Amino acid sequence: HFLSCLYGRSSAKADINIERMVYTMKKLVALILTLALVMSLAPMVTVASAERLDVLKVGIAAMTSQFDPGYSMGIQTIKIFYNIYDTLLTTDKEGNIVGNLAESWNWVDPVTLDVTIRPNVTFHNGEACTSDDVFFTFDRILSGFGDGTIAVLYDTLESVEIIDELTVRFHLKEADSAFEARLGSVWGANIVPHDYLEEIGAEAFQKAPVGTGPYSMEYSPEKLTLRRYEGFWGEQPNVDTIEFILYPEASARMIALINGEVDIINDVTADLVDTINGYDGLSVKGSTIKNIHIYVFNTRSEGMMGNEKFRRALTMAIDRDALVEAFWGGYAYNPKGHQFLAYGDLYVDDYEGIKYDPEEAKKLVEEAGYDGEEITIQMRQGYYMNGDQAGEAICDMWKEIGVNAKVVYVDKWSWDFPHMRAWSSASRFDNPLGCLWLLFGPGSNPANHNWTPTEEFLAAGAKVLSGETVEERREGARELLEIFDTYCPGTYLYMAEDLYGVRDGLDWDMTYCENQIMPFRAGDFKLAE
Repeated sequence: HFLSCLYGRSSAKADINIERMVYTMKKLVALILTLALVMSLAPMVTVASAERLDVLKVGIAAMTSQFDPGYSMGIQTIKIFYNIYDTLLTTDKEGNIVGNLAESWNWVDPVTLDVTIRPNVTFHNGEACTSDDVFFTFDRILSGFGDGTIAVLYDTLESVEIIDELTVRFHLKEADSAFEARLGSVWGANIVPHDYLEEIGAEAFQKAPVGTGPYSMEYSPEKLTLRRYEGFWGEQPNVDTIEFILYPEASARMIALINGEVDIINDVTADLVDTINGYDGLSVKGSTIKNIHIYVFNTRSEGMMGNEKFRRALTMAIDRDALVEAFWGGYAYNPKGHQFLAYGDLYVDDYEGIKYDPEEAKKLVEEAGYDGEEITIQMRQGYYMNGDQAGEAICDMWKEIGVNAKVVYVDKWSWDFPHMRAWSSASRFDNPLGCLWLLFGPGSNPANHNWTPTEEFLAAGAKVLSGETVEERREGARELLEIFDTYCPGTYLYMAEDLYGVRDGLDWDMTYCENQIMPFRAGDFKLAE
């Protein structure tokens, strides 16, 4: 099935390495034997009927050791942050901006916003949450702390001022109609404790985080443990303890679910969906996510990656439909450019996106004067679902246009890479400013390290930010898409779903999963009635 999906549509597809085929078959046989053992020996485990669950066990594909939301935000941390931290505002399940830690907020003028937080809120260590903690949270972002992931979300913020014990004032550089959406983003500023963080230090805080959310967290390399915080200001969650347990292999996660080691698993691969659904008491549930898997190119390279024609050739030689068919089995799709349907009036429906055209790509490679330089894709093994397999397949596609490419695995992500690296482009809020602009505009990691935003790109972003009409802002959104696909500071691959294996008896509202979080607050998760 893999061969027919990925390579059956064109006789020009690259040959498959026989050793890789044999290795895959060996893994398949081992999986079948293991499943047979599980089916014969392991009893099904069911969730006991009760109002509240003592322990929920979740099998996850990857683990991180960095839990400071001001330092960085990634697809592994975002799953946990929502449960242990709070933002000032939040976006509810109907898409409305509502208060979270904020009890009220008021625009003094178009560039000044006052926010008053709830009284009697405490952090997990018992300390009161005040305007000093809010000021500290935003001040260290504005001071350049962290990897820039959060700072670019607040690129219109000038400063923060303490008004009284519970009120802060935000001063903006310019009018920003999306500022409340920025404060309401799950990818936004999670409030951290000033005194505690300074006491233990920023490095220690990464593994010993303290927030105001419904769960406190304990870290170990193999397991994260969330414990219900009795002092939480809101409605208490319906689970006392949540254990996130590491199972890097998709088949291992599935077997853990089948034999009752865990109650939920994430990153279910398409080829395992039917197997899980075939078991009584188990099912696969999916959620479309506002995220696109992408590659970031090093346009400042002195080699071939510094050549615009060469970069464009690489983007045109990727058969995105084939990748979706082969690795996602219909649980992903090829987007119309670097954008999301959730943008509403600013979604450019008639934009076609990058056309797969290997013949034109060959011409561009020749025009670029390609000299045989080996091009590498940096990845962390298993970090992105199906990312390793897609990278290998893309390298084969590039070989068909005469480009020598390979995947290189690294232990830690870095923005110091020779050619390109894998990344994901999550929409921080429902606006082009919350994704393409935020991830590649001024102050972003690519802009700081790997490409220089063009004057056209900057002008298009300004239209989206301050355009007086929807039509003008939509025009800016179109220009951002066109410029990105012309200069190619990177390229998009596909937009996928998050698939979870879930045991019966769990009533899990997955609405917020579209933001790539795993929500276990009171309004998200309970035992089925």
